[in-house]
Amino acid sequence: MMIHSGSRNMGKKIGDYFDSMASALNRKYYSSVPEQIPFLPANDEEGKEYLAWMDFALQFAFLNRQVMMDEVKKDLEHEFPNVKFEKMVNIHHNYASLENHKGRNYWVHRKGATLASKKTTGIIPGSMGTHSYIVKGLGNEKSLNSCSHGAGRKMGRMEFNRQNNTEEGMDAIKESLKGVVHSKFQKQKSRKGKETGMMDVSEAPGAYKDVETVMANQIDLVQPVVTLTPIMCMKG
Repeated sequence: MMIHSGSRNMGKKIGDYFDSMASALNRKYYSSVPEQIPFLPANDEEGKEYLAWMDFALQFAFLNRQVMMDEVKKDLEHEFPNVKFEKMVNIHHNYASLENHKGRNYWVHRKGATLASKKTTGIIPGSMGTHSYIVKGLGNEKSLNSCSHGAGRKMGRMEFNRQNNTEEGMDAIKESLKGVVHSKFQKQKSRKGKETGMMDVSEAPGAYKDVETVMANQIDLVQPVVTLTPIMCMKG
């Protein structure tokens, strides 16, 4: 059972709020840092507040996943009374962490990446129609003990929908999901909530890079220990 969920809109609002604050302070004090990457000093009050709120968002995301996992467990226990569960694996991505590398402290920002230290058990998802992996980190210092957080998208959601809302595209998506029970694709909506006239197929396997290639490219970062094959996929 694998769940992909985070702090979602709350996390975005936290990020936007402190990004705006950083931009204003950088302008006020004539910072030489480019406007696109404003900063808050970690030891100042504003920086400490941001780090506390970021940690709150990570904990909120973890508890969300835990609650959802508990509900799935209840359903499985109902159908299979003798089922046994191992310890849950939890892994964050899109966060910053103060770490020591090569004798110096750095803020490591794992955007689209996860921790892969020698003590880490991680998850690298493929897509709703391809393999995913449970991995052990190898603690590669060249990557600052990091690895990819998943297969990664080939292109943006809107562009993939535009290219694949055809009879041929929908047939290819149906073929790629053979053997996988999944929730129906919904109608695509704009950011303002209006239907665009297309189906939202942006989570189809073809929207993602080949996970086997991704795994082959990071054999020096992680060691796969369990290969997961999808049989059922639900999009919340």
